[in-house]
Amino acid sequence: MKPYSSLKKTYAITLLLLILCLSMVLSGCGRGGAAAEGSAAKGTLVIAMSAANIPVPDTMPTEGYEGMRFVGYQLYDALVKWDLTQGDKPAELTGGLAESWEHSNSDPTEWTFHLRQGVKFHDGTPFNADSVIFALDRLLKPDSPYYDAKIAGSTGSSLRFIAKYAKADENTVRIYTNGPYSFLLYDLASILIPSPEAVKKYGGDYANHPTGTGPFKFVSMKQGQELVMDKNDKYWGTVPKLDRVVLRPISDPSARLAAIQSGEVNWAEIPPTESIEQLKSMGFQVLTNTYPHIWPYVLNTADGPWKDKKVRQAANYAIDREGMSADLLGGASIPATQLMYKGHAWYSSDAEPYAYDPDKAKKLLAEAGYPNGFSTTFLVPTSGSGNMWPVQMNEYVQKDLKAVGIDVKIESIEWQSLLTQYLQGFPKDKEVGAINISLPTIAPNSFPNFFSSAALFPKGLNIGGYSNPELDRILNEAQTSFDAGKRDALLKKASAIIAEDAPWIFVVHDLNLRVLAPDIHGFVQPQSWFADLTGISIE
Repeated sequence: MKPYSSLKKTYAITLLLLILCLSMVLSGCGRGGAAAEGSAAKGTLVIAMSAANIPVPDTMPTEGYEGMRFVGYQLYDALVKWDLTQGDKPAELTGGLAESWEHSNSDPTEWTFHLRQGVKFHDGTPFNADSVIFALDRLLKPDSPYYDAKIAGSTGSSLRFIAKYAKADENTVRIYTNGPYSFLLYDLASILIPSPEAVKKYGGDYANHPTGTGPFKFVSMKQGQELVMDKNDKYWGTVPKLDRVVLRPISDPSARLAAIQSGEVNWAEIPPTESIEQLKSMGFQVLTNTYPHIWPYVLNTADGPWKDKKVRQAANYAIDREGMSADLLGGASIPATQLMYKGHAWYSSDAEPYAYDPDKAKKLLAEAGYPNGFSTTFLVPTSGSGNMWPVQMNEYVQKDLKAVGIDVKIESIEWQSLLTQYLQGFPKDKEVGAINISLPTIAPNSFPNFFSSAALFPKGLNIGGYSNPELDRILNEAQTSFDAGKRDALLKKASAIIAEDAPWIFVVHDLNLRVLAPDIHGFVQPQSWFADLTGISIE
């Protein structure tokens, strides 16, 4: 039994006091403040994000995938998009700004995309093939006057297989890859397309005037406070039922809880787990669902103790995932012992199980030459997209690792700063054994992006230095196969190898906990990081 009951009791009392105080303040003000007016207005959805800041609304928003969820996919579209209209299985791709496409039989590197006609950007300018070429030039062509190195760097892993591209006609674009590559559509789902005229007009100030083709249009932004979007009543797809969406960055879980209970917001991401039953009893909608996501530690396998597979396996055996999921997280997560969760097409039943076994962890450490353990530093976030309750969770892991001899110093930094560090690789001026970062596993390209030798930093997102030639062979076969069944079988094999080698400490898969006000209707909780806000109404 973990000594977290007293922590949880203290935390619950603090929450209750905060809620009572805020309720008295709001009642004393007669709910007449701007926040109350904004949330009370029918047709206005006010979302309490877990991020500490408003995502910068360029085509690769800041604040991780929460930025993409609430800003990127609301203001913009990609050639293909995720179908978020059902929650019974993981989201799949469907047509976006490209209504159809073909992969050439004669040239396995050639893809042809037929663009949706009649679509306009929010500034009234037309979307066409030139728009797609402009967007790709902005990311892939350093000599373009509108090339953006920062955005290109953020989307690098989604671009490295594109060799060239060309306009075939006004409504057709061809993209060529570096060899046969079946994962291209998944890469393109994150390449959002801005208005070329808006980028040209505003230049370096474009992020304050974001202009896409998405279901919502940018209205205003106050960094650290709120971002406002209105519905795009000329949207090519399903026109939103909502009139307005307001995003509020509230990184503290207890503050998000207070905001939803007081009516300041009518949607809150990841409230404290202690509040779940109370929220249900009050009529709030408490939603969860499995989705391809993992909360791990990416290990620095290039140097020090973590270079040894036995040390990495020891750390995985040291974690009480069941206890964390049930006791600390109140059932808002499920244990993770490999990249995917049980029931997913890429989950391997042959993988190392990593049951909670401190004795085995100690034995493996001794075999690796660390009978007395060692000290290391973990870089962790304080809040942010998919990180759930990172302070308490990291303290839980810290205690489990300490029990087997791994003495972890936790270094906490703000979420966007951690994302920036991750993209820059492990620090060179100090010892950091692991970075705790929530990561997506929504697409097959997650495997090569995070674990292939071809993606070793600085070429890609494999920042830990992990490499396995057999895994590279399997991943190469998977990404050059256009047979979905064969691809899935290969990725199962890859899952087993990755679990055995343990380049990460696998901890939990979160269940995408969020709470909606009772009068919110029409939202589907998908098996995805992302969210379709177009079907929501407030009644």
